[in-house]
Amino acid sequence: MLKGFYNSSELDFTIPENKEAMLKAFEQVDKEKGNDYPLIIGGERIMTEEKIFSFSPSTKEQLGAVSSCSQELADRAIRTAHNAFLSWRTTPVEERICCVRRLVELMKQNRFLLDAWSIEESGKNWGEADGELCEALDFFNSYIMHMRELDKGLELMDTDEAVKCIYIPIGVGVAVPPWNFPLSLLAGMVVSAVITGNTIVCKPSSDTPIVAYKFIELCEKAGFPAGVINFIPGSGSVIGDYIVKHPLTRFVNFTGSKEVGLRISRMASEVSEGQKWIKRVVAEMGGKNAIIVDSSADLKRAAAGIANSAFSFQGQKCSACSRAVVLSDVYDAFVEEIAACAKDLQAHQGSGREDLPMGPVINKSAFDRISHYIEIARNEGTIVCGGGFDDSKGFYIEPTVVRDVAKNAVIAKEEIFGPVLAVIRAESFDEALEIANNTEYGLTGSVYTEDRAHIQKAKEEFHVGNLYFNRKSTGAVVLQHPFGGFNMSGTDAKTGTRDYLTNFLNLKSICEDLTY
Repeated sequence: MLKGFYNSSELDFTIPENKEAMLKAFEQVDKEKGNDYPLIIGGERIMTEEKIFSFSPSTKEQLGAVSSCSQELADRAIRTAHNAFLSWRTTPVEERICCVRRLVELMKQNRFLLDAWSIEESGKNWGEADGELCEALDFFNSYIMHMRELDKGLELMDTDEAVKCIYIPIGVGVAVPPWNFPLSLLAGMVVSAVITGNTIVCKPSSDTPIVAYKFIELCEKAGFPAGVINFIPGSGSVIGDYIVKHPLTRFVNFTGSKEVGLRISRMASEVSEGQKWIKRVVAEMGGKNAIIVDSSADLKRAAAGIANSAFSFQGQKCSACSRAVVLSDVYDAFVEEIAACAKDLQAHQGSGREDLPMGPVINKSAFDRISHYIEIARNEGTIVCGGGFDDSKGFYIEPTVVRDVAKNAVIAKEEIFGPVLAVIRAESFDEALEIANNTEYGLTGSVYTEDRAHIQKAKEEFHVGNLYFNRKSTGAVVLQHPFGGFNMSGTDAKTGTRDYLTNFLNLKSICEDLTY
């Protein structure tokens, strides 16, 4: 087992000092509301006339405005990053690591404010926000450890020649993080790139650009040289394709929808004029995750785990459970248990600042899409809990449980990315596995069972990147559950691992004949 690495501990907000510090952080957020934020290119702050406006999904309140990047400025950012790469790539690994270590300390010092902005801008509750910050810290510390090992190169055979095989950085990367983990995934993308000696251009989600800006500010304070990390919020239709196709772009690190991920993959495969390499794409693109409950399972435990998987952060996680596949002889009893869990959550739904288990979905577009799927669900099954939605004050959708859903129904096949759970009946464990695998995705899955034969069979046949037994399908912890999926869920680049860093490195073999 891995030694010398420890996961960060989440804050306990029942401790009065922590709760008071969070409330003070919200006061600071209120003072900062309405501010304008610039692009950052080569250390220069650039204000543009075109703006991206950030809104609270809890209240619809405008939180601030962020400058929106043009193609001309995007070109400048990539060329600036390329120029910075020429020196950063030769910076000793320990110097790069020192910058990351300073960033770790700055994140800790600014922990409550980062949490507060994440809560305000994405609608998370307090625990979800601080858990995300802990994940970012874990990424940093794991990549420090792995980079030290990679810097040693490969161990080779003894020979009369002087031989070595070393890892070298590859160039300018583009980071395109999602809105649902605006801090940890952006942070992981940035640090994995720069600790390996590359430079990066960050295009944050237009829903959560302020959290991203706060993080980039800390990167500057940590001592990363100007141009190593650049910040260019912008419309995907204006700069998205442009930065992927740019001839100086060496790799793209993306998390988001399948449609956008596949588009990036296609564009990156085309060679632009002046391009001298095959671009690499690291993509994580979502899931239609299933949890199986068999006849031997503890139904209360299974219902609690599935409710957490399906409804935490309003189901807006690529790892969220959206299908419960339940064996027929325990089906009705399970439905009663999961409906009770959902009703309890429904009674505790509100704004992020209230620190309730459930909050709003991210924006009007998500609200409309999810409510549309709920209307479809009314015709494809029976809603036993939830089914309501209200956007009069914020974008609130009730945790919704739908029973008697056919395995090929729309809500059983399409990614909803919201708090909607389809409960599907199976007559045998083999059929349950068949239903669970009956999707183009392959990200997470779980099985609740006390049957060792079923556990072994699922290990062999449940085709997902992250498989769990008798626990929820969300909440992967760095270097405990390396995260990444199969099929249309992405490139299976397991975050937090040594292998993840090799996506941004070339392996160079060097040999010298000593007899010459």
